[in-house]
Amino acid sequence: MAVGISSACFYPLETERALRRLAESGVEHTEIFFNAGCETKGLILQTITDIVRGSGLKVCALHSYCSFAEPHLIFSPYARRMQDGIEVYKGLCEAANTLGAKFLVLHGEKEPFRISEQAYIERFAQLEEIVRSQGVLLTQENVVHFRSQDPSFLETMRTSLGDNFRLTLDIKQAVRSRVDPVTLVKDFLPNIVHMHISDHGERGDCLPPGEGSFDFEALFSLMHSGGYTGHYMLELYRTSYENETVLLNSFKKVSKIHAKTIAKNSAGC
Repeated sequence: MAVGISSACFYPLETERALRRLAESGVEHTEIFFNAGCETKGLILQTITDIVRGSGLKVCALHSYCSFAEPHLIFSPYARRMQDGIEVYKGLCEAANTLGAKFLVLHGEKEPFRISEQAYIERFAQLEEIVRSQGVLLTQENVVHFRSQDPSFLETMRTSLGDNFRLTLDIKQAVRSRVDPVTLVKDFLPNIVHMHISDHGERGDCLPPGEGSFDFEALFSLMHSGGYTGHYMLELYRTSYENETVLLNSFKKVSKIHAKTIAKNSAGC
């Protein structure tokens, strides 16, 4: 359980260059957001792998470059197309195994919805089983304007999928969906395996931790008491912070809050 920085924070910088900057800055944990299919195989994947292994970076999760296309590849009314999507995800699983990533994050179906809730869950279950058979775990992220923005739909997924329902909880996406992120945490804590963190307040809904009003100490305490063992990954847009110094200072600040909170709770104070 640690704080890290997603490579997505540097977009549109090439993924391998983003990872090199993280490694050079002393960041130890990351999530890789692939931005092109060519990054998941061949020479570019080898370059990424060399950076990760050479620097000691720990990759906890992968985010698919085709998240924008999931409504067409996996959750389309044209069911036959799903086989193409499955092949894409098998390739992502191979990359995950190469990099040591445990989780693969999925966005799902975007508005306007064209298949039923039941069909969505059936497709997700099929993909989840295939991904799990490859040694990786599929996790649903809550995302605004997607089915997963609705807590009641997430509850339906949990009821239907049982232990095979895993949630990546994104704070900024909850805020944008007009859902209280703390309430979402309380409702789904046993199912949360990965988390994207950011701050929010009067200046915006996606800010570096420490520049808004979100209570990270309370969040870490809640998650720790609930037995959470996953990571807290800073995932910001490049427009969310002025420069890399701001990003790294925010990372250091929230890391200190996390360490202090865990030590306090572990001591039973």
